[in-house]
Amino acid sequence: MPEKSEEKPRILAFVCENDAYPAFDIAGLHRLKYSAFIRIIPVRCLGSINIVWIYDALSRGFDGILQIGCKPGSNYQCHFMTGSELGEIRAKNLQETLSRLMLEPERIKTEFVEIDDYYRIPEIINSYVKAIIKAGPNPFKDL
Repeated sequence: MPEKSEEKPRILAFVCENDAYPAFDIAGLHRLKYSAFIRIIPVRCLGSINIVWIYDALSRGFDGILQIGCKPGSNYQCHFMTGSELGEIRAKNLQETLSRLMLEPERIKTEFVEIDDYYRIPEIINSYVKAIIKAGPNPFKDL
C-alpha cells in the first residue's frame, strides 16, 4: 500500500463475498493482472457496508472507494435480497455529498459482477485506477 506521502493512489475496494470475491479468486487462478494500488476488503454484502466506513476511508486519505457486488437481474444471486442495489443507492447519495464537499463524485464507484465475469476484474480495476489518477490525490490525504 502506498504511503500517504507517495504520489501513488490509495484505493479501497469493498467486495461482496458471494459473487465478486470468488470472481477475484478465479481471476487470480487465471493469472489476470490488475493494478496493485487497490486493497480489497471482503464484505458479506454491499448492503451491509456502513456509510461511516466510506467517510472514514476518504477522510484518512484514501483516494477512491470501489464497491463490487452481485449482479442484479433475472439471475440475482444476492443473499441479502437487494443488498447490491441498496449499496449502489447509498453510493449515489454519497456522490452527491462529495459534490457538496467539493470532491469529485467519481471517487466512489459501484460495479456488479457474477462469478463468471472474472475476466472483467482487471478492466474494472484498471479503468477505475485511471479515473482516480485523473482526479488527482484526495485533498484530505495530508491532513
